[in-house]
Parts: sequence; structure tokens; C-alpha cells
Amino acid sequence: MGPFKNYIFLWLTIILVWTSAGSDGFKPPGRFRESSALVGNRLYFFGSQNTAQQRDNIYLDVTLSTLNATIPSWFMSNSIPANFLLASSWVGGPNKNTIYLLNHLNTSNGDSNNTVVYSFDTVTTTWSTPNISGQIPLSRQQFQAVNDTNGSNVNAPTPRIDFTATLLNNGLILYIGGVAGVGTIYMSEIPTYNTNNNSWNTMFATGDTLNSRSCHTAVLSPDGHVIIYGGVISDSTDQSQVLASLDTTVNPYKWSIKPIIGSNSPPSLSYHSSDIVGAFMILAFGVMMADNSFNNLNNLNSKIYLLDTRNYTWVTSTSTSPNSPHPQNPTVTQIQTVIASNSDSLSTGAIVTIPLVLIAVLAIAGFIGYWFYKKKKQNDIIRIAGSKFDGSM
Repeated sequence: MGPFKNYIFLWLTIILVWTSAGSDGFKPPGRFRESSALVGNRLYFFGSQNTAQQRDNIYLDVTLSTLNATIPSWFMSNSIPANFLLASSWVGGPNKNTIYLLNHLNTSNGDSNNTVVYSFDTVTTTWSTPNISGQIPLSRQQFQAVNDTNGSNVNAPTPRIDFTATLLNNGLILYIGGVAGVGTIYMSEIPTYNTNNNSWNTMFATGDTLNSRSCHTAVLSPDGHVIIYGGVISDSTDQSQVLASLDTTVNPYKWSIKPIIGSNSPPSLSYHSSDIVGAFMILAFGVMMADNSFNNLNNLNSKIYLLDTRNYTWVTSTSTSPNSPHPQNPTVTQIQTVIASNSDSLSTGAIVTIPLVLIAVLAIAGFIGYWFYKKKKQNDIIRIAGSKFDGSM
């Protein structure tokens, strides 16, 4: 009975893991101009320019051992107290478990001349309005906030919007791209702010030439490269499916355009989110290009994409990355991944129905197998008893 029990236990485990995937059982619709912030293994997304999602507070489980772009685990959390769009977020608090949102709108979704700030405690999942002292700056939109080494928030010095702000490990903040006045800013001209001594400078990067862009994203990889993707390009011939890295370990910094390789490359995106978890960059949401532009704000992306920054390869799962170890015997999670990776075209109803059918089929198979096992055992007992009776033993 031992091997048979182990067989049944394995399949029941696979079914339970599979049917529990998706956590809250929902897939968030596409959105754009949302804010994102990482706390622990939860990647939070707040608001959207879409009216229906401006109070949304959702998060993605980004545990690297199970992170899968095909079957992401989404959860809902407590809604934002006010409508939020074109906002910025950063993580702070004594234990780095509080997320702060800065918005340019008031609670009735009207333009405000004052900065609107809310804080979200990720432990108690509660919202509050923090007490802020000092001179409060005028409200703004389409900006980026980052934490300096002291946990303070810093903003860009020059008039620009839709740029990226990336904090390096040495305390420098790099402001890349964006729009100033009537045009986009050269990608080779990078203002830097030194949070250690509160000084500004400009770095002129070398290497590959990137078209000016705005509404792109940027993350810092563990090896000191600022990786950007997508954005609205000033030259319409560039479809913005551009992946590039800025090497900040050399002086001057050096741009390098990377080829699009891998099994799960993203489309051209703008107004999307990008975050780094371990060695993996996670792209989420945003507007997809249509008719050579991003003007169709209904052409939204609802998927996530994973980039292994160690080799710049797009992957479907962190466990199947080329740099990840591959055990000879597949685990339950890997079996689940293989099954689900062939289900992209299935409808939601089919995805729900298939596990139920599998449970029924396996239950029947298990019952039949167990019946045959009991029948064989009874026949063996009868045969042994008969042998003793006629003296053949």
C-alpha cells in the first residue's frame, strides 16, 4: 500500500497547488500610469489613469522560488482612501514596511494646489494621513520619488515630466529621459543628485545612442546597471520595444542596447511599471502600441514579464531561468508550471473547470486502483488458504 499511497499523495498535492494558484482568484485588468512599491515579497500597485481603478490597491506575490509570469499570484488589499493617478510612491517608516503615496489631486479627484500624501501600513493594511511639518511644496504630477540613504524623499531639479529617477548604491540619484518644455531630453545627458552632500552634477554617457523618450521605466540591477525599457519615443520609427542598460560602474557611464531574446518578451509598452526583485526585472501593465503610437489608451496590457538581468533574457518563470539550477526530478511547482504554460489560450471558465474534472478523474482512478489492490490482496489470501487446506504447502 506504500507506493500506491505515495502516488495518490503526489497527485493530490499537484491538484491542491494548481487549484490554489491565483490566490484571490482574480486577474486584474490592464491599467496605466499606476504606482508600484516593493515590500518584502509583495509588489504593490496603486491607482491608475483609468477611472475604474483609481482606488485600487493590489499586490503580486513575487517570491522568487514560485514567481511565474504565466500564472501570477494576485491579491487585493484595502482600497486607497482617495482617487489616485499620476502619483508617485516610495517605501519608508522605521521598519521599511510603510508605503507613502504623493498625489496632485484632492479627495474629490479635483486638481489641488497642495500636496496630498497618504501612508499605507503593509502590516496592518491600514491607511492614514501622516503629519507633515515644514514648507509643503506645490502639488505636482508625472514625477518620480525615490528614497535617499537617509529615508528622505527627493525630486528632480529641472522642469521635466515622465522621467525616471534611480538611486545608485553610492547615494547618487540619476534622472533619465522625460519631457522638458516642448521636447524630450537626450538620454546621454543625465542629471545626478548626490544625497550625501546635497549637490547636483551632470553625467554625459557614452556608448550606444538611444532615442529620446519619456514614460519609460528604469531599475537598478544587482551588478550596478540601470536597465530601461519602452517609453514614448520622439522618433516614431522606433517602436519602443527597446531594452537598454546603463553601466554605472565605469566613468563616464556607458549605454548598451540589448537584443530582445527569450521565451516571454514584452510588447512595446509605455506608462507601465518596472521593479527589481533579486536579479529579475518585473514589467507590469501599461499601454501597448497600436498603429505606431500609444494614443489608444484602451489598448492596455494586463500581463507581467520577467527579465533575468544576469543574461538579459526574458523568461516565463524564475525557476526556469537559464541561470537557475534544474533538478533532475521535477518538483510539484515545476509540474504545475509545465501544465499551466500550455494553457494561455484557455478561457477563465476552462481554467476553473479543468482542475475540477481532474480531481474527479483522479478520484475515480484512485478508487479503481484501490479496489484492484484490495481485490488482488483478497485473492492472494484465498489462494494461500486453499494451498494450506489441500496440503500443498
